[in-house]
Amino acid sequence: MGIPKAYPCTSVIVSGKATASGKPLLFKNRDTGTLDNRMQHFTGPTYTFIGLVNAVENVRSVWAGTNSAGFSIMNTASYNLKDDDVPESKMGREGIVMFQALGICATTSDFEHFLDTLTRPMLVETNFGVIDAKGGAAYYEVNNHSWKKYDVNDPSVAPEGYRVVTNYSESGRPDDARGVERYLTASAIMKELCQGSKQRKLAIDHGFFFDQMSRSYRHERLGVDYNRDYKKLLGRKGTGFVVDLDFIPRRSTSASVVIEGVSAHENPLHTVMWTILGYPSCSVAIPHIVGNGDHLPAYMKATRDSEHSKLCDLTLSIKDKYVFPEHISNGKQYFRMDAVQKGILGKPALKKCAQQGDRQIRESFLRIFTAWCSGTSSDADFYAAYEQLCPSFLDIYQKNFKTYLP
Repeated sequence: MGIPKAYPCTSVIVSGKATASGKPLLFKNRDTGTLDNRMQHFTGPTYTFIGLVNAVENVRSVWAGTNSAGFSIMNTASYNLKDDDVPESKMGREGIVMFQALGICATTSDFEHFLDTLTRPMLVETNFGVIDAKGGAAYYEVNNHSWKKYDVNDPSVAPEGYRVVTNYSESGRPDDARGVERYLTASAIMKELCQGSKQRKLAIDHGFFFDQMSRSYRHERLGVDYNRDYKKLLGRKGTGFVVDLDFIPRRSTSASVVIEGVSAHENPLHTVMWTILGYPSCSVAIPHIVGNGDHLPAYMKATRDSEHSKLCDLTLSIKDKYVFPEHISNGKQYFRMDAVQKGILGKPALKKCAQQGDRQIRESFLRIFTAWCSGTSSDADFYAAYEQLCPSFLDIYQKNFKTYLP
């Protein structure tokens, strides 16, 4: 049996040359048929790494991750790049390729060499996105027999220092492109950021992507933005339900990730993988570091008793009960925008709960992280402080979503 092909996703890479911090950013909003996701720590042949994985999958596949050399990778499925008759049942090795790359690659050049050494057919049809600790930032359009690089540091490729990619490849067949609607929305959001910036460099971090994309209900093709215009929707005697079609977050969204890389000459271990498990408006962003061992919070990974993440299970329970409560007829195509934007049954807006949790987690994490990066605390002190702090992130989540949790 072949490995199931990945579902559509939305992604952005921002070059460190374009950010005020000098750090590159890699964003992926993941959509898949496997909604139970978790984090896992691995020891590869050369580097240790952490990655987003399917909770019930035995095959070693990673869908976004970063390693101890500061090499980070993610992908989006492409549907217009395959040019051979290899059966679909044999395709779908993208997660395996990323797992292997994280174990041995430190730079974009390493990844290119790795792609060259893979046996053909590679059994992939995808857009890989990569950043590294040397300033590398690039997308790779890869099919069974070849690959093409798009360097996000190259002004002729990315004039504003970023690139948006959804579910088609620029070098592929135009008529088979998918994810165009989400591409238009994400591109419009990034364009407005650039136009609104008073500086030559973008003041952008992980929070921008989670707030403006993973929890965005903007649809550029239709010309609507329910974040901005939700009151108008209710004013037309709306029911609070909206059709779930071609927003960046969707019923199939299982996680959202932003990997904040490092600036030139910075310690690669300062790379942070911010991860939202589950539906973004029902969850919070947890910061992860590779470190000198497995420092992943217990609630983000498998336990002795379960392959599931506790936080992901809590998030999905809220999503199923309050956001996508219809399970008959065509009910799966509708979601309760009022629960997300306004709140229902006397409960606060889910999006507000998520954003408050994000802010509290970010503030507490940055206190110890900034001290570590500045050299005022040692590696050992930071790792100890991080492990001591991590349980409070779950407490923050539960306090902010307490009226929605059982």
